[in-house]
Amino acid sequence: MSFGVVVRDSAAKDVLEAFFWYHTIRPQLGERLMAALKECYDSVEANPYGYQPRKGNFRHAMLRKFPYRMVYEIVGQEVFIYRIVHVKRKPSRKFGP
Repeated sequence: MSFGVVVRDSAAKDVLEAFFWYHTIRPQLGERLMAALKECYDSVEANPYGYQPRKGNFRHAMLRKFPYRMVYEIVGQEVFIYRIVHVKRKPSRKFGP
């Protein structure tokens, strides 16, 4: 079964903020973050049901080596990625449980 993936504007904004923050510390960190995001994205695309549903229909996939999680929802044959959330900051920006 093949799933289409839709990255919402809010998730793209989260990625840019995180990338620029890590890139200003050290450019290699920004590159590593992007590699971790791609690995997580590929994992969700290949097996979206591989992560447990949380409250409602939202699922969270953790990034390796970075304190972020990808919040997404499966709707029909599409996966909607809503946020890339830092797990230790800004609880008011939390999306899903």
